[in-house]
This record gives sequence, structure tokens and C-alpha cells, in this order.
Amino acid sequence: MNYKLRTSRAFTLIELVVAIAILVMMISFAGVIFKVSINSHRTATANTEIMQKLRAITDQLNRDFKGFRKDGYLILHSDMLSRKEYVISAAPADFRVDRVYYFSTGDFQSWFGSNIRSNITKVYFGHDRYSLDPLLNRVVSKWSLARDVKLITPGLPVPVIDCNSLSYAGFKADVPVTEAYAKILLISGIPIDIQADANDVRGLMCRNVGEIKIEWTDGTRAGNDMILWYGLLVPSGYPVEEVGLLPPDPPYRATWTPLTPEQYRPRALKFTFKIYDSKGILKEGRLFTHIVYFGD
Repeated sequence: MNYKLRTSRAFTLIELVVAIAILVMMISFAGVIFKVSINSHRTATANTEIMQKLRAITDQLNRDFKGFRKDGYLILHSDMLSRKEYVISAAPADFRVDRVYYFSTGDFQSWFGSNIRSNITKVYFGHDRYSLDPLLNRVVSKWSLARDVKLITPGLPVPVIDCNSLSYAGFKADVPVTEAYAKILLISGIPIDIQADANDVRGLMCRNVGEIKIEWTDGTRAGNDMILWYGLLVPSGYPVEEVGLLPPDPPYRATWTPLTPEQYRPRALKFTFKIYDSKGILKEGRLFTHIVYFGD
């Protein structure tokens, strides 16, 4: 019987090199795909966080200005700060730091007493004091947005931090004092330091809200039927003495009080702000615009 010896054919060196090269390419492609997937997930997470902050801000603005007291006060303070945006080593740039003070009606409860309620409150909306402080020099992407309220509770026997015993009629009657208080608050902002005082969280709307621009309109339209918005500029031909507009260079302040004639009061405010994610994934943040109308 004849037997034939069978031998297996070995891989040649070239075949091994080609196989290894293909394997390396597959691993590289897998790494690229994995990296892209991770970056996409991080970006999606950052966008989700930003959109949640946007919703919190716009929902609060809508609630407040739905009850806005058009017969009361609206004081807009606009300024510019030269700061770095998201890293200390970056070049500084000018950023708008606008804030606003007004009265709103609704159903408000004191932070310090569940039995203390009011249907009207004073509101400060803007950055907190530590974001505005030039000595701290915080990067813009780390600024905090604040909303401070003081409930109007006339006749309250015991003083409460977030309440004011003067009636709304009293605020309307004493324009100079109310206006002076509001301007001081708008210049400095409110302090928020939740590590030192847990109660400060009541005034913190959200973190990582950078530049804020607030503009107003009286409904005037340009030749192309576009609404004219004002901020840092005094409208041409506008009766400046009626609303107490400061000169156009920052800081700029527009003041409407109970003494302001109805025809000179604004019809809407436009808020433009930049929001960043907390982890700095979207380094330059995202810019949004929201308009609140005061109605008839």
C-alpha cells in the first residue's frame, strides 16, 4: 500500500505582514469609531445640560413677566466687563452683563416660612455679585445666574429675610427711595455662596450662564417693518427725561417708574444669553434669544 505524506502549507512572511497590517487597520478604525462615539455622547450630554438650563431660565422669565406690574417699576442696567471666556490663559474680551429689576404678581412663598405667602414680589434678575466682582476675575463660562425675590408682605409682625413689610402702594408712592434701592442692587448684584450659606441656593437659578444682553422696545418699527430694540443706545428723538436714560456709554440704565407715562413704557424685553455646560465640553457655549411681551 502506498502512502503519501501530506504537509500543511505555512504562511509566508508577506502574508503575515499583510494580515498584521489589516489587523492594525481594523483596530485603528475601531479606535476612531470609538473615539467619535465617545465625543458624540459627550457633546450630546453637554447639549442636553444646556437645554435644561435654557428651559429653566425661559420658563421662569415667562412666569415672572406674565404677572409683570406694568404700572410699577422696570429698571434695566447694562454694563460691559472685560473678562476671559473659558480658560485663564485666553485673551480677555468685552462681555455684556445686563440685569433687570421689576415687580411681578403671582403666588409666592417665603423660603424661610411655609406659612408666609404673597401675591406680589420684587425681582432681581442677572448675574450674582461674585460673577461681577472684578477682583475675583472669574472666567465668563463660570458665572452664575441669579434671581432674587423679596415678597411684599405688609403687616408681617416678624422681619423675614426674603420679605418686605412695605405695601406695594408704598413702593409706588415713594419713587425716589425705591429707585435708589434698585439701582444699588443692580450695580452690585446679589451675593450667592451656597458653601457658606445653604440658604443662598434660593437665589441661584443656574451656573455657567455667561454674557447676558437685555434689550427693550416700545414697538417702534423700522422701514423694513423690523422691530427696533434698544440697549446701550438711546433711541433717536426719544424723550430721555421721561425714562431716565443714562448716556449711551456703559453703564447704561433705563428706568420706568409709576410716574412714567404709558406711551413711553416698553412693550417687550429681549434676552440674549450664552449658556455653557459644566464640564466645558462645548467651550464656546451656545447663544440663545428669548422675548417676553407685556401685552396690552
